[in-house]
Amino acid sequence: MNSIFPGDLWAVGEAHVDGRSVIVRFRTGLPPEADRQANENLVIVSWPYSGIESGMPNEEDKQSTNNFEDAIEKGFENSDVGVQVACMTGNNMKEWRFYTPNVEAFLDAFNLCLAGHPVYPIQLRMFQDPDWRALSELQPEGSDQLH
Repeated sequence: MNSIFPGDLWAVGEAHVDGRSVIVRFRTGLPPEADRQANENLVIVSWPYSGIESGMPNEEDKQSTNNFEDAIEKGFENSDVGVQVACMTGNNMKEWRFYTPNVEAFLDAFNLCLAGHPVYPIQLRMFQDPDWRALSELQPEGSDQLH
């Protein structure tokens, strides 16, 4: 699925939610409309944590979320069942956003990525998002270039 983002360009920014910083890493463009339509299923993976006063993860949470993130990024790196488009950290929550053509195949691959890992305190939510608003809402206005 990497071919829908051949440039594989990412940006990092900072937002504020409830007065706390949230670090946002996101793809800088959108794939062509046909690819967006084919991958209209949005999967949001959320990991709430206690964190420190600023809302960022403490060292233990950071280590656990990094282990989790490494596993899922490696598992979906060359996958045709899902593509990661964003990751946000802050306000006592870490969130990853993926698009997939097939939710069941995505979940099978997701579970395979985490085989042998401990049970993580994550929540998965699925939505139909044919316009890819969950990515475009993170991009600066006017950054609607296609990749």
